[in-house]
Amino acid sequence: MRLMSSLKKLLGLKHVIVRGAVVEERALVFEVSPSWRRVRCSGCGTCCSRYDRQPARTWRHLDFAGLAVRLRYAPWRVACRGCGVVVEQVPWSASATARFTHAFEDAVGLLVQRSDKTSVCEMMGIAWKTVGAIVERVMPRYRLGDPLDGLRHIGVDELSYRKGHRYHTVVVDQDRGVPVWAAEGKDAATLMAFFDALGPQRCQRIAAVSLDMSQAYISAVQTKVPQAQIVFDRFHVRALVNGALDETRREEWRRLRQAAPAQADAVEGLLWPLLKNPWNLTANQQQPLSTLQ
Repeated sequence: MRLMSSLKKLLGLKHVIVRGAVVEERALVFEVSPSWRRVRCSGCGTCCSRYDRQPARTWRHLDFAGLAVRLRYAPWRVACRGCGVVVEQVPWSASATARFTHAFEDAVGLLVQRSDKTSVCEMMGIAWKTVGAIVERVMPRYRLGDPLDGLRHIGVDELSYRKGHRYHTVVVDQDRGVPVWAAEGKDAATLMAFFDALGPQRCQRIAAVSLDMSQAYISAVQTKVPQAQIVFDRFHVRALVNGALDETRREEWRRLRQAAPAQADAVEGLLWPLLKNPWNLTANQQQPLSTLQ
């Protein structure tokens, strides 16, 4: 009994009975079972009657001393009045289809926030698609309420991923500085899907939308939240201003190259001084700018 109690403490799981442990192919496999007396439905959590027994399956747990740790248990199927015949609930994993414990999935979720997906795959020894599936299960467990509640000032932009110009539209709550919604695509229909999820009442509370100068996004905002003020983000506005300024400099240089070559050389040298912040200009750069007009 002392050995089983020590193994249970080593796992760090509640409502679990450890019945034994063996080492199989560089993995420490624990024979476990739920500690509650009556089986529970994995869908609604109510106590149910047993239907039949399933073959033994394993769940991946956090590694220990260089060994992969797995939990092995043969779950029952239960006859639930509301959910029908489903697999029973187990205390170490909320999902009936997942093959990982809560602790393992929480560790993957934390690493994904701090590292790239490839490194997480190599560190935890799982597949690329498995990381995404784990994140989809972890997020609802720790999300506090509805992320779309209380939105007033939002930002919209597209995020490029992979190759071949594939994009996701991302919506950010500007007041909290956190992303609240994302979907594949960057057209007007994609952004309209966000406003449809937001609902008419919450759409009325949107006061301002910051975005780039994409006509697709602009039309979606004007259609769904016409009362909201559209704010173009500073990056794109400044890029247009810098482009227009440089084009003006080029036109002036082309004009002066025939009429006054000496002045044309001076204009040509103004490329970088015109684009720099005033407080970063050197003395040699400030002097020609002062006579530019």
